[in-house]
This record gives sequence, structure tokens and C-alpha cells, in this order.
Amino acid sequence: RVVVFVNMSPPGSEAITINVLQEMQNTVTENSHHTHTKPQGETKAQETKSGEVVYACALNVTCSVSVIFANKWLFGDIMGFHFGTCLTIFHFIFSFLVCILLAKLGVFKFKKLAIRRVLPICYAFSGYVVFNNLSLLYNSVCIYQLAKIACTPAIVAIEATYYGKTVSRDVAKALVPTCVGVAIAVYSDPQVSTVGLFWAGLAIIANSMYTIWGQTKQRELGVEPMQLLLYQAPLSAVLLCLCMPFFDDVPELLRYQYKFERVGLILLTCVLGFGVNFSFFLGVGKTSPLTMNLLGHFKTFCVFIGGYFLFGDSLGLQKVVGGLITASGLVMYGNAKMAEAARKSGGHV
Repeated sequence: RVVVFVNMSPPGSEAITINVLQEMQNTVTENSHHTHTKPQGETKAQETKSGEVVYACALNVTCSVSVIFANKWLFGDIMGFHFGTCLTIFHFIFSFLVCILLAKLGVFKFKKLAIRRVLPICYAFSGYVVFNNLSLLYNSVCIYQLAKIACTPAIVAIEATYYGKTVSRDVAKALVPTCVGVAIAVYSDPQVSTVGLFWAGLAIIANSMYTIWGQTKQRELGVEPMQLLLYQAPLSAVLLCLCMPFFDDVPELLRYQYKFERVGLILLTCVLGFGVNFSFFLGVGKTSPLTMNLLGHFKTFCVFIGGYFLFGDSLGLQKVVGGLITASGLVMYGNAKMAEAARKSGGHV
């Protein structure tokens, strides 16, 4: 039996300081060169977008890293809740209920959608959870982590092939040290099998499609993040309920003693899970699937650092070197995106 909590910001997932600054720089650059021609309303809209990007990325990093530490505590021997798939279902049910409450309060307007048009992204996420469980069952943790890194080139390839969206040469160069650095940090003792590689490959595809569809479905359906999450959360929960008996010990789950402190911690992870879900859709809608994926690499090192200070986890030379290499790649990525913005605005930064 394998217990895996999947972070919803695919791996799940996209470097906060670099990408946020890049998005803000795009807005500042465009405003500084076109203030005399742009209407005041358009300038205000650009400022609002940059603020939403900062908010979404900061919320995603904070909630994602926090929920990982909360899960680690919940899955530990003291709390003893070893049901990762069930916990993910709890998170989706809680997110659905919060969305209903916010819609009732008028925070956003309910929009009726055809379920068949939302199902693909639900299948992608559920597949990501299932295939990652199976990948970890037949592979070592090292291969599991490396498969998550492979989502970066996979997203680039899928967007180029099916959506006609390509990246510049400078952006492509920046992806190399970013991915290599993470690979160095997580590399340990790889144990792989043919069956394991098959499941890892499906996990890469599912994760990449979930990240891409997180953006394209919002545009295709003309919805806001909350409007899409209102449908995606319950549908994904139902799909995962069908898979839960294969990965969680259901009889043990039914015998689990839900004491006050345990319920409180589960509710905390649900709140953080909602933050992850909402900020993912908001962030990917305002930036790009690739940016959100790179943000996931940044979160990996936040987890390393937080684990070192909170749980006394090892932070050896290998992780430090990998982190520095990844940081250099993220800086390159930010510079490349700012250069693209400068070219679009007339060659001035």
C-alpha cells in the first residue's frame, strides 16, 4: 500500500520571485511606454492584473508548502492518518462547499456549464493522482521526483504540438539549468522497472494536461477560477472515490478515531488545499502553464528549507548545489521573459 498526497499545483506544479517580478515588469514596461495613448481604464486593468499575479503566486507557494508540512504531521505516527487519496477527496469536497458559500455571498456569479466540457480536466487530475501512486509503487522516490521534473519539457512539447505555442530560445535555455538543478537535488538511488516507467509516463502526461487545461478551459468556457473550481472539485472527488479502495486501506479508515486535534488538523489541510486549488486556477489563468510549473520547482526547495528548520531534515551539499543551479535557471527565465516584454513594447525596458 502506497500513500501519496498529491499537491495540486502540478506537481504536481511553477519561481515566485522571478516569475512574479517578470509579470509585474511586463505591466510596468507596457504602461511606461504607452501611458500617453492608453485609456486610464486599460492602465488600471494592467495594474490589477499584476496585483492578481502576485497574489496568486504568493498564495500558491504559501498554501502548497504549508499543506505539505501539515500532511507530514497528519501522516506521522502521532496522528496516524495514512489515507492520502481520501485526504485529497476531503480537500475537493471542502473546496466545493466553500465555492458554494462564496457564490451565495455574491463573491462570484454561478455559471452553468456542461459537465462533459469540464470532465477532461477532472480526468487529468484524477489520472495524475492514480498514476503517481502506481509510479511510486513500482519505482523509487527518486524516479517519482524525476518524473515530476519531466513535466516541464512535456508542457513545452504539448503546447507547441497541439496549441501552436512556442517558447523563445532564451526561455528554452533557461529551462535546462532549472530542471537539471532540481534533478541533482532529488537524485538518490534510482530503482526503476518497465512497468514503473509506463505509469510514470502516464503521470507526466496527466500532470501536464491538467496544468495546460487549467488555463485553456478557463478561456474556452469563459469562466473565472471559482466558476471552474465549483465544477471541477466535486467531479474530481467522485472520480477519486472510485480509485480510493485501491490505494487506501478502507477498513482501517473506517476504524480511524477522529479525535478533536485530528479533525482540526484535517480541516486545516482542507483550508490550505482550497488555497492551493483556487490559486492554481487564478495563477495559471493570469500567467501560463509553464510559469506555474516552474513555480512548482521553487516550492520544492521551499519544502527542503522548511523541512530542515521545522523537522530537522537533512539539507546536504547535493540539495544546496541543486538549489543554486535551479535558482540560476529561474533568473535566466525571468530575464528572458522581461526581454520578450521589452521587444513587444518597442525595445525598451
